[in-house]
Amino acid sequence: MPTQIQLRRDTAADWTSNNPTMAAGEFGWESDTNRFKIGDGSTAWTSLGYADTLKSLGDMTITGSTISAPSNGDLTLTTSGSGSVVVDDTFKIGSGAGVTTILDEDDLSSDSATALATQQSIKAYVDNNTSSSSSLGDLTAIGSTLTAPSNADLTLVSSNGNVVIEGIRVAGTTISTEDSSAGVQVAGNLIPSADGVYQLGSASRRWSTAFLSAETLDIGGATISSDGTGSIAIAATGATLPSGSKVVDQPIVLGGKTSKTAARPIQFVKVFVSDGSTNKTDAQFLAGTADLTLEFNGTVEDVPVYTEANQTFTLTSGSTLASNAAGATLFQF
Repeated sequence: MPTQIQLRRDTAADWTSNNPTMAAGEFGWESDTNRFKIGDGSTAWTSLGYADTLKSLGDMTITGSTISAPSNGDLTLTTSGSGSVVVDDTFKIGSGAGVTTILDEDDLSSDSATALATQQSIKAYVDNNTSSSSSLGDLTAIGSTLTAPSNADLTLVSSNGNVVIEGIRVAGTTISTEDSSAGVQVAGNLIPSADGVYQLGSASRRWSTAFLSAETLDIGGATISSDGTGSIAIAATGATLPSGSKVVDQPIVLGGKTSKTAARPIQFVKVFVSDGSTNKTDAQFLAGTADLTLEFNGTVEDVPVYTEANQTFTLTSGSTLASNAAGATLFQF
Protein backbone atom coordinates (compact mmCIF):
# COMPACT_ATOMS: atom_id res chain seq x y z
CA MET A 1 0.00 0.00 0.00
CA PRO A 2 1.30 3.51 -0.68
CA THR A 3 2.48 5.41 2.34
CA GLN A 4 1.94 8.90 1.00
CA ILE A 5 0.42 10.92 -1.86
CA GLN A 6 2.55 13.75 -3.11
CA LEU A 7 0.57 16.59 -4.69
CA ARG A 8 2.56 19.48 -5.90
CA ARG A 9 1.16 22.60 -7.54
CA ASP A 10 4.38 23.46 -9.24
CA THR A 11 5.57 23.34 -12.78
CA ALA A 12 7.27 20.28 -14.22
CA ALA A 13 10.57 22.12 -14.04
CA ASP A 14 10.20 22.78 -10.33
CA TRP A 15 9.32 19.14 -9.65
CA THR A 16 12.15 17.67 -11.67
CA SER A 17 14.67 20.05 -10.10
CA ASN A 18 14.19 18.17 -6.82
CA ASN A 19 14.02 14.86 -8.70
CA PRO A 20 12.54 12.77 -5.87
CA THR A 21 12.24 9.00 -5.97
CA MET A 22 8.67 7.90 -5.29
CA ALA A 23 7.88 4.74 -3.37
CA ALA A 24 6.16 1.90 -5.22
CA GLY A 25 2.46 2.71 -5.49
CA GLU A 26 2.89 6.40 -4.71
CA PHE A 27 1.75 8.91 -7.33
CA GLY A 28 2.31 12.54 -7.97
CA TRP A 29 0.52 15.23 -9.99
CA GLU A 30 2.00 18.06 -11.97
CA SER A 31 -0.56 20.82 -11.82
CA ASP A 32 0.71 22.75 -14.86
CA THR A 33 0.67 19.70 -17.19
CA ASN A 34 -2.20 17.79 -15.54
CA ARG A 35 -0.10 14.65 -15.48
CA PHE A 36 -0.14 11.81 -12.98
CA LYS A 37 2.97 9.75 -12.37
CA ILE A 38 3.21 6.50 -10.42
CA GLY A 39 6.38 5.68 -8.57
CA ASP A 40 8.15 2.31 -8.55
CA GLY A 41 10.37 2.90 -5.50
CA SER A 42 13.66 3.05 -7.42
CA THR A 43 13.34 5.45 -10.37
CA ALA A 44 13.65 9.21 -10.00
CA TRP A 45 10.77 11.46 -11.09
CA THR A 46 12.52 12.67 -14.22
CA SER A 47 12.69 9.13 -15.58
CA LEU A 48 8.99 8.38 -15.04
CA GLY A 49 7.66 9.71 -18.35
CA TYR A 50 4.03 10.57 -19.10
CA ALA A 51 3.87 7.90 -21.83
CA ASP A 52 4.85 5.26 -19.31
CA THR A 53 1.71 5.76 -17.26
CA LEU A 54 -0.93 3.05 -17.74
CA LYS A 55 -4.45 3.59 -16.44
CA SER A 56 -7.51 1.30 -16.55
CA LEU A 57 -11.15 2.39 -16.99
CA GLY A 58 -13.30 -0.70 -16.67
CA ASP A 59 -12.44 -2.93 -19.65
CA MET A 60 -10.63 -0.10 -21.44
CA THR A 61 -7.02 0.88 -21.09
CA ILE A 62 -5.51 4.31 -21.58
CA THR A 63 -1.90 4.63 -22.62
CA GLY A 64 -0.78 8.20 -23.13
CA SER A 65 -3.46 9.75 -25.38
CA THR A 66 -4.69 6.37 -26.68
CA ILE A 67 -7.91 4.73 -25.43
CA SER A 68 -8.10 1.03 -26.27
CA ALA A 69 -11.07 -1.36 -26.07
CA PRO A 70 -10.55 -5.05 -25.19
CA SER A 71 -9.41 -7.37 -27.98
CA ASN A 72 -12.11 -7.62 -30.70
CA GLY A 73 -14.36 -5.32 -28.68
CA ASP A 74 -16.10 -2.15 -29.91
CA LEU A 75 -15.17 1.26 -28.57
CA THR A 76 -18.46 3.09 -28.01
CA LEU A 77 -18.87 6.72 -26.99
CA THR A 78 -22.36 7.31 -25.56
CA THR A 79 -23.98 10.40 -24.12
CA SER A 80 -26.86 10.61 -21.67
CA GLY A 81 -30.23 12.00 -22.76
CA SER A 82 -30.07 14.58 -25.56
CA GLY A 83 -26.36 15.20 -25.23
CA SER A 84 -23.94 14.86 -28.16
CA VAL A 85 -20.50 13.40 -28.59
CA VAL A 86 -18.42 16.42 -29.53
CA VAL A 87 -15.02 16.12 -31.17
CA ASP A 88 -13.32 19.42 -30.67
CA ASP A 89 -11.20 20.32 -33.75
CA THR A 90 -10.32 17.43 -36.14
CA PHE A 91 -10.90 13.67 -36.29
CA LYS A 92 -9.45 11.10 -38.69
CA ILE A 93 -10.27 7.52 -39.67
CA GLY A 94 -7.09 5.60 -40.34
CA SER A 95 -4.66 7.60 -42.44
CA GLY A 96 -7.39 9.50 -44.31
CA ALA A 97 -7.95 13.22 -44.45
CA GLY A 98 -8.81 15.10 -41.29
CA VAL A 99 -12.49 16.05 -40.87
CA THR A 100 -13.47 19.16 -38.93
CA THR A 101 -17.27 19.24 -39.34
CA ILE A 102 -20.39 17.78 -40.98
CA LEU A 103 -22.40 20.27 -43.07
CA ASP A 104 -26.01 20.16 -44.30
CA GLU A 105 -25.75 22.14 -47.58
CA ASP A 106 -28.03 21.20 -50.49
CA ASP A 107 -25.76 22.94 -53.01
CA LEU A 108 -22.43 21.86 -51.40
CA SER A 109 -21.36 25.48 -51.83
CA SER A 110 -18.62 25.37 -49.16
CA ASP A 111 -16.57 23.01 -51.35
CA SER A 112 -14.56 22.11 -48.24
CA ALA A 113 -11.84 19.47 -48.19
CA THR A 114 -12.32 18.88 -44.44
CA ALA A 115 -16.14 18.79 -44.18
CA LEU A 116 -18.50 15.85 -44.66
CA ALA A 117 -22.04 16.21 -46.09
CA THR A 118 -25.25 14.85 -44.61
CA GLN A 119 -27.25 12.20 -46.48
CA GLN A 120 -30.07 14.68 -47.10
CA SER A 121 -27.77 17.29 -48.63
CA ILE A 122 -26.12 14.69 -50.91
CA LYS A 123 -29.52 13.49 -52.15
CA ALA A 124 -30.72 17.05 -52.71
CA TYR A 125 -27.58 17.90 -54.68
CA VAL A 126 -27.89 14.79 -56.89
CA ASP A 127 -31.62 15.38 -57.48
CA ASN A 128 -31.11 19.03 -58.36
CA ASN A 129 -28.33 18.29 -60.85
CA THR A 130 -29.72 15.20 -62.63
CA SER A 131 -33.49 15.74 -62.70
CA SER A 132 -33.23 18.01 -65.74
CA SER A 133 -29.90 18.30 -67.51
CA SER A 134 -26.27 18.89 -66.64
CA SER A 135 -23.38 20.14 -68.70
CA LEU A 136 -20.17 18.25 -69.44
CA GLY A 137 -18.15 20.80 -71.34
CA ASP A 138 -20.12 21.30 -74.57
CA LEU A 139 -22.11 18.09 -73.99
CA THR A 140 -25.49 17.87 -72.28
CA ALA A 141 -26.42 14.86 -70.16
CA ILE A 142 -30.13 14.15 -69.64
CA GLY A 143 -30.77 10.88 -67.84
CA SER A 144 -28.78 8.30 -69.79
CA THR A 145 -28.56 10.44 -72.97
CA LEU A 146 -25.49 12.40 -74.04
CA THR A 147 -26.20 15.17 -76.54
CA ALA A 148 -23.63 17.11 -78.54
CA PRO A 149 -24.21 20.77 -79.47
CA SER A 150 -26.40 21.50 -82.50
CA ASN A 151 -24.88 20.19 -85.78
CA ALA A 152 -21.80 18.93 -83.93
CA ASP A 153 -20.42 15.39 -83.94
CA LEU A 154 -20.43 13.23 -80.82
CA THR A 155 -16.97 11.65 -80.78
CA LEU A 156 -15.78 8.90 -78.43
CA VAL A 157 -11.97 8.65 -78.41
CA SER A 158 -9.78 6.25 -76.46
CA SER A 159 -6.09 6.73 -75.79
CA ASN A 160 -4.27 4.09 -77.87
CA GLY A 161 -7.14 1.68 -77.23
CA ASN A 162 -10.62 0.84 -78.47
CA VAL A 163 -14.09 2.18 -77.80
CA VAL A 164 -16.16 -0.70 -76.39
CA ILE A 165 -19.97 -0.47 -76.26
CA GLU A 166 -21.81 -3.48 -74.77
CA GLY A 167 -19.54 -6.11 -76.35
CA ILE A 168 -18.97 -4.19 -79.62
CA ARG A 169 -15.44 -2.97 -80.24
CA VAL A 170 -14.85 0.04 -82.50
CA ALA A 171 -11.25 0.59 -83.54
CA GLY A 172 -10.99 3.29 -86.19
CA THR A 173 -13.30 2.15 -89.02
CA THR A 174 -13.35 -1.51 -87.87
CA ILE A 175 -16.31 -2.93 -85.91
CA SER A 176 -15.82 -6.30 -84.18
CA THR A 177 -17.10 -8.24 -81.18
CA GLU A 178 -15.46 -7.78 -77.81
CA ASP A 179 -16.50 -11.18 -76.45
CA SER A 180 -16.78 -14.70 -77.92
CA SER A 181 -19.94 -13.97 -79.93
CA ALA A 182 -20.12 -15.45 -83.44
CA GLY A 183 -20.55 -12.03 -85.01
CA VAL A 184 -22.25 -8.65 -84.93
CA GLN A 185 -26.05 -8.97 -85.01
CA VAL A 186 -28.20 -6.38 -86.77
CA ALA A 187 -31.78 -6.14 -85.46
CA GLY A 188 -33.27 -4.24 -88.39
CA ASN A 189 -32.82 -3.49 -92.07
CA LEU A 190 -29.32 -2.65 -93.28
CA ILE A 191 -30.04 0.06 -95.85
CA PRO A 192 -27.46 2.28 -97.61
CA SER A 193 -27.98 6.04 -97.45
CA ALA A 194 -28.01 6.36 -101.26
CA ASP A 195 -29.36 4.20 -104.09
CA GLY A 196 -26.88 2.35 -106.31
CA VAL A 197 -23.80 4.00 -104.79
CA TYR A 198 -22.27 1.66 -102.22
CA GLN A 199 -21.13 -1.94 -102.62
CA LEU A 200 -21.11 -4.99 -100.37
CA GLY A 201 -17.50 -6.20 -100.27
CA SER A 202 -14.90 -5.36 -102.89
CA ALA A 203 -12.80 -6.99 -105.60
CA SER A 204 -10.04 -7.73 -103.07
CA ARG A 205 -12.23 -8.34 -100.00
CA ARG A 206 -15.11 -10.65 -100.80
CA TRP A 207 -17.62 -12.31 -98.48
CA SER A 208 -17.00 -16.04 -98.08
CA THR A 209 -20.59 -17.30 -98.01
CA ALA A 210 -23.94 -15.48 -98.21
CA PHE A 211 -26.77 -17.27 -96.40
CA LEU A 212 -30.10 -16.00 -97.76
CA SER A 213 -33.68 -17.07 -97.32
CA ALA A 214 -35.73 -18.59 -100.17
CA GLU A 215 -36.63 -15.45 -102.15
CA THR A 216 -34.46 -12.56 -101.09
CA LEU A 217 -31.97 -12.02 -103.93
CA ASP A 218 -33.26 -9.14 -106.04
CA ILE A 219 -31.00 -8.00 -108.89
CA GLY A 220 -32.38 -4.93 -110.60
CA GLY A 221 -35.95 -6.14 -110.07
CA ALA A 222 -35.35 -9.76 -111.16
CA THR A 223 -35.47 -12.25 -108.28
CA ILE A 224 -33.65 -15.52 -107.79
CA SER A 225 -35.25 -18.02 -105.43
CA SER A 226 -34.72 -21.56 -104.20
CA ASP A 227 -37.16 -24.27 -103.14
CA GLY A 228 -34.72 -25.58 -100.54
CA THR A 229 -33.77 -28.70 -102.53
CA GLY A 230 -31.03 -27.10 -104.59
CA SER A 231 -33.22 -26.02 -107.52
CA ILE A 232 -33.05 -22.35 -108.47
CA ALA A 233 -35.89 -20.47 -110.17
CA ILE A 234 -35.41 -17.17 -112.01
CA ALA A 235 -38.44 -14.89 -112.08
CA ALA A 236 -39.84 -12.61 -114.81
CA THR A 237 -38.97 -13.62 -118.42
CA GLY A 238 -36.02 -15.78 -117.50
CA ALA A 239 -32.27 -15.27 -117.71
CA THR A 240 -30.39 -14.16 -120.81
CA LEU A 241 -27.09 -16.03 -121.04
CA PRO A 242 -24.15 -14.71 -123.06
CA SER A 243 -23.18 -16.34 -126.35
CA GLY A 244 -21.00 -19.40 -125.84
CA SER A 245 -22.54 -20.37 -122.49
CA LYS A 246 -22.24 -24.03 -121.55
CA VAL A 247 -23.91 -26.66 -119.38
CA VAL A 248 -20.89 -28.22 -117.71
CA ASP A 249 -18.60 -28.69 -120.76
CA GLN A 250 -21.35 -28.83 -123.42
CA PRO A 251 -22.42 -25.70 -125.33
CA ILE A 252 -26.03 -24.65 -124.86
CA VAL A 253 -28.04 -25.53 -128.03
CA LEU A 254 -29.92 -22.60 -129.54
CA GLY A 255 -33.44 -22.85 -130.94
CA GLY A 256 -34.73 -21.19 -134.10
CA LYS A 257 -36.53 -17.86 -134.07
CA THR A 258 -39.62 -18.90 -136.10
CA SER A 259 -42.54 -20.93 -134.89
CA LYS A 260 -41.49 -23.79 -137.20
CA THR A 261 -37.87 -23.85 -136.14
CA ALA A 262 -38.16 -22.90 -132.44
CA ALA A 263 -37.90 -26.55 -131.36
CA ARG A 264 -35.02 -27.34 -133.72
CA PRO A 265 -31.35 -26.96 -132.75
CA ILE A 266 -29.78 -24.25 -134.89
CA GLN A 267 -26.74 -22.06 -135.13
CA PHE A 268 -26.53 -18.53 -136.45
CA VAL A 269 -24.43 -17.73 -139.53
CA LYS A 270 -23.73 -14.07 -140.21
CA VAL A 271 -23.69 -12.78 -143.82
CA PHE A 272 -21.66 -9.66 -144.64
CA VAL A 273 -22.19 -7.79 -147.93
CA SER A 274 -19.60 -5.48 -149.50
CA ASP A 275 -19.96 -3.20 -152.50
CA GLY A 276 -16.27 -3.72 -153.32
CA SER A 277 -15.30 -0.11 -152.63
CA THR A 278 -13.65 -0.99 -149.35
CA ASN A 279 -11.25 -3.78 -148.69
CA LYS A 280 -11.67 -5.40 -145.29
CA THR A 281 -10.12 -8.41 -143.67
CA ASP A 282 -12.26 -11.20 -142.28
CA ALA A 283 -11.55 -9.98 -138.79
CA GLN A 284 -12.73 -6.49 -139.70
CA PHE A 285 -15.94 -7.86 -141.21
CA LEU A 286 -16.66 -10.08 -138.19
CA ALA A 287 -16.10 -7.16 -135.86
CA GLY A 288 -18.89 -5.21 -137.54
CA THR A 289 -22.66 -5.69 -137.75
CA ALA A 290 -23.82 -8.43 -140.09
CA ASP A 291 -26.09 -7.47 -142.99
CA LEU A 292 -28.00 -10.74 -142.64
CA THR A 293 -28.11 -13.58 -140.16
CA LEU A 294 -29.14 -17.04 -141.34
CA GLU A 295 -30.25 -19.90 -139.16
CA PHE A 296 -28.48 -23.09 -140.14
CA ASN A 297 -29.42 -26.41 -138.65
CA GLY A 298 -27.37 -27.28 -135.63
CA THR A 299 -27.35 -30.87 -136.90
CA VAL A 300 -27.47 -32.29 -140.42
CA GLU A 301 -30.60 -34.45 -140.60
CA ASP A 302 -32.92 -36.00 -143.18
CA VAL A 303 -35.89 -33.74 -142.40
CA PRO A 304 -38.29 -31.67 -144.51
CA VAL A 305 -37.66 -28.00 -145.12
CA TYR A 306 -39.97 -26.07 -142.85
CA THR A 307 -41.28 -22.68 -143.86
CA GLU A 308 -43.45 -20.08 -142.19
CA ALA A 309 -45.74 -19.45 -145.25
CA ASN A 310 -45.53 -22.79 -147.10
CA GLN A 311 -43.34 -21.35 -149.84
CA THR A 312 -41.92 -23.54 -152.58
CA PHE A 313 -38.34 -23.50 -153.75
CA THR A 314 -37.23 -23.77 -157.40
CA LEU A 315 -34.00 -25.61 -158.00
CA THR A 316 -31.53 -24.56 -160.74
CA SER A 317 -32.77 -27.44 -162.84
CA GLY A 318 -36.19 -25.78 -162.93
CA SER A 319 -37.87 -28.40 -160.76
CA THR A 320 -39.85 -27.42 -157.69
CA LEU A 321 -38.84 -28.43 -154.17
CA ALA A 322 -41.92 -28.84 -152.03
CA SER A 323 -41.95 -27.46 -148.50
CA ASN A 324 -42.25 -30.92 -147.07
CA ALA A 325 -39.57 -32.51 -149.19
CA ALA A 326 -37.22 -34.73 -147.28
CA GLY A 327 -33.47 -34.77 -147.64
CA ALA A 328 -30.36 -33.36 -146.05
CA THR A 329 -31.46 -29.97 -144.62
CA LEU A 330 -28.84 -27.34 -144.01
CA PHE A 331 -30.97 -24.38 -143.02
CA GLN A 332 -34.59 -23.54 -142.38
CA PHE A 333 -36.92 -20.54 -142.54
